[in-house]
Amino acid sequence: MEIATLEYPKKSHRKIICLPSESIELAELIGIVLGDGGINNDWQLVITLNSIADLEYSRYVKNLLERLFAIHVAIRLRKDKNAMVLVCSSTSLVDFLITKGCVRGNKIKQQITAPLWIQGIDIYERYFVRGLMDTDGGLYIHKHTVNKINYRNIGLCFGSASFPLICSVATILKKFNIEPHISKDKRKIYLYSEKAVVDYLRIFGSSNPRITNKFNEWKGA
Repeated sequence: MEIATLEYPKKSHRKIICLPSESIELAELIGIVLGDGGINNDWQLVITLNSIADLEYSRYVKNLLERLFAIHVAIRLRKDKNAMVLVCSSTSLVDFLITKGCVRGNKIKQQITAPLWIQGIDIYERYFVRGLMDTDGGLYIHKHTVNKINYRNIGLCFGSASFPLICSVATILKKFNIEPHISKDKRKIYLYSEKAVVDYLRIFGSSNPRITNKFNEWKGA
């Protein structure tokens, strides 16, 4: 782990933060940032989550950032949009995240994908996909009736307008023998079968109670 103390061009010093080594926690964070995060300038990372559905998860993300970088994380609420924004202000943090595969500006225009340092390393790939799925994915329960018998089938969906990222996630899922189904518009990945969902949670896991609670709700029913 390094300590970032580089100087600003017009200031005496940068904010001191830790720069972590590559790890499963960093891989998960990169997935979170490429999911619900954004870097729109040279000094600030923002991660926007649902203030209701992801309230408990937001605490996990805040703690993850603080553990990795020893940085203050501010929380801003947007009550009109049920949104919670986690804000980290640090040029050193932004510079570091760029070196690890994040991008400044519009993620979709730049067609983001899995960073090279994550590709090919099973454990990093698993935690990277977990971060993506916990932010831009979710479980759903499909109710239908056949021959007057009610069924509750569970499925999983991940969405992104970056086709290279969709391909990366699909490739990683296949690597672990989970069959992904890509939508016709190439913006979503679905897991339709109960086995695929169970295997996903067993192999990749989830840090977001929104997902684990939905699974337990279905399982209990």
